[in-house]
Amino acid sequence: MNKVSILGSDNQPILYASLDGDDLLFRFEYYSSEDNGGDYEFIHRVLPEDFASITSRFTLDPRKEILAQIQEISDSGRGSDLHEALTNKEIKNELWTWSG
Repeated sequence: MNKVSILGSDNQPILYASLDGDDLLFRFEYYSSEDNGGDYEFIHRVLPEDFASITSRFTLDPRKEILAQIQEISDSGRGSDLHEALTNKEIKNELWTWSG
């Protein structure tokens, strides 16, 4: 499993999760159809020592690989909860953003 699509309440992708070395990345890119900009991208980086906070918050099996756990969150309809927890820093992460 290389990349996980995390679905929101409307069953559309709201984040994409993947590993970058040992770190877990959650990213999303939006490209506006307008000529005057409105494009943006953000990446949340969760370090391995903080994976346990995801596991415990969503009551997951810690023996599973982290991407399998993220897939389980999405499959159970809790993708929006994960997105909110990352955005509100309830799950420790480093945030990078770009807009243009």
